[in-house]
Amino acid sequence: MPNPVFSFILPFYKQSDQLTAVLAEFESRLNGQPQSFELIAVINGIEDQAEPMITNVIQESPRVIKISLRGSGWGMAVRAGMADAKGEYVCYTNTARTKVDELIKMLPYALISKNTVIKATRTKRSNWVRKWTSILFNLENRFILGTPAWDVNATPKIVPRGILQFLKIEENGDLIDAELLYGCFLQSISIIEIPIQHIERRSGKSTTGFKSAIKMFTGIIRIKRERHGKKNQSKIKEDIAGSSS
Repeated sequence: MPNPVFSFILPFYKQSDQLTAVLAEFESRLNGQPQSFELIAVINGIEDQAEPMITNVIQESPRVIKISLRGSGWGMAVRAGMADAKGEYVCYTNTARTKVDELIKMLPYALISKNTVIKATRTKRSNWVRKWTSILFNLENRFILGTPAWDVNATPKIVPRGILQFLKIEENGDLIDAELLYGCFLQSISIIEIPIQHIERRSGKSTTGFKSAIKMFTGIIRIKRERHGKKNQSKIKEDIAGSSS
């Protein structure tokens, strides 16, 4: 069978109560768009309850691929999905918040923009603390890393699979989004931001607390130090054109 156009990476962390419904919703709504796709469900930290649920889903749908990770981490889950993705475009998103209709609206931008990263940017936040924390984090990204985008952590994000090798993603934690966009800056990859409505969590609590926020703020300096020495001066657009010809 030919490779799909889109690979959708859907990480699940402590969401066994939502897993079946979320996968069914994504598949049902994505069936209405014309491009072929696969769903990569990443169980981020194995839950005993989730395993039989996702096994049943896979038996019912050949589009669903399961990855189970012993460890946990937002970046670890996304990277595991990227490693298995076969689609021309690789998309990852927060399954606890993403509204599928918002994701579908972003897909045409990827198809017409080719070697461009497409990302969401939230128009609203749930409360003023998260709003100002996000503003400060994005200012840090802009001034330290030079990231040419706002709302760095917003998903969905859609990345052409052909440019993933140039971005050299290594983060296993919450800083994978900052690392990805910094890689785009270093490689002169264009980014298109699509406004979306902020969506409340389906259930449960956010995993981003005070300690994780501090780690993200200090981690930006680490990324700058580690990646600056690895900056690749090659012209990525010529490389991409050559690999696709």
